[in-house]
Amino acid sequence: MTTATGAGQWRVDFDAEVVFSNGGSLRTEGFRLDIPGDDIDDAALGELLVRHLGLLMVGGTAITRKELIREPHKGSRNTGTEGGAPVRRTLDLTGPGTRLDRPAGAPEGIEGLVDLPVALVRLVGADEPVADRLALAPFAPAGHAVVVHTGRPDGPWLTPDAAALLAERGAALVATDSTDRDAPAVKALTEAGLPVLTGLTGLPDLPATDVRLHAVPHPAGHGDGGGARVYGVAE
Repeated sequence: MTTATGAGQWRVDFDAEVVFSNGGSLRTEGFRLDIPGDDIDDAALGELLVRHLGLLMVGGTAITRKELIREPHKGSRNTGTEGGAPVRRTLDLTGPGTRLDRPAGAPEGIEGLVDLPVALVRLVGADEPVADRLALAPFAPAGHAVVVHTGRPDGPWLTPDAAALLAERGAALVATDSTDRDAPAVKALTEAGLPVLTGLTGLPDLPATDVRLHAVPHPAGHGDGGGARVYGVAE
């Protein structure tokens, strides 16, 4: 069994066939879904897949391979991992290299950006942890802090096309665990008018849904005034 970081969260990697009652079928290989517990039987997994994809007129499902994986939830829709009784948690996401890059001409500080809903883009486990336009397609970034979780300290993490897409769709701020402030994505985002937070920590423990990002200036962190203190507030 493969293990990864995650606060008791599990996903399932599986192959399946969905047969439609009006003809035709759909096959998946290496499909991954969040699951609400640490195990799931084949019948429940087939139902979960149908619900997640919103499929109609399904005649039956067959699971041909299944592997449970302990890793952070990605925010799979309609999988029963989104709800539960609200429990407010505050996670400190500030690392030694956390800092803010502002668009040219923007006022000092991050006023107006201190309390934003989060759209969490997890790239951990991807062969190439770089978000492109297709990786962002499931998200509605307007008015959100788009948090890109790469699981690595440096290297590219967002393509120029993806940066342009976030600006077009009205993202309010973009944040990442990468500490590479010279990455092309940072320049592309700030030129498009978006503030960028880099060097976050603790993202494996950040839930995939029902989270807000709080950020405040933290001048003591950097002599140039670019420091920031960042928290995730989860229900």
